[in-house]
Amino acid sequence: MITLNKRGHRADFTWLADFSRVILSKYKIKKEISFALLSPEEIKKLNKIYRKKNKVTDVLSFNLDDKDILGEIVICLEQAKKQAIEKNKSIKSELKLLLLHGALHLLGYDHEKSTSEATRQEKEEQLLLSKF
Repeated sequence: MITLNKRGHRADFTWLADFSRVILSKYKIKKEISFALLSPEEIKKLNKIYRKKNKVTDVLSFNLDDKDILGEIVICLEQAKKQAIEKNKSIKSELKLLLLHGALHLLGYDHEKSTSEATRQEKEEQLLLSKF
């Protein structure tokens, strides 16, 4: 199950059930993934603390040492909206990509390790996006 904390933000998440089904069945995940939307200020603060980058980012993932929760994915909705406009995409498609990107990080993918790992993660993202 993927739980959602909208934190007062509004966006279309009718696709979340399909996302859950695809991710949880492909990777045989028995734990929950928590998902929250943050303000630019909140995500910038987390990015500075955990990644030493003092800037707004679109998505961060945090693995949790918990028997029931795999981790938490936080997305800056305002940043996602800006990126969707820049890419001429819908906010819905950008949110799908960011949530998927965060989930893959929780599952051990890390595009920052190497070019080959970045290619591997991007291929997996495209494959999974085509399924929902």
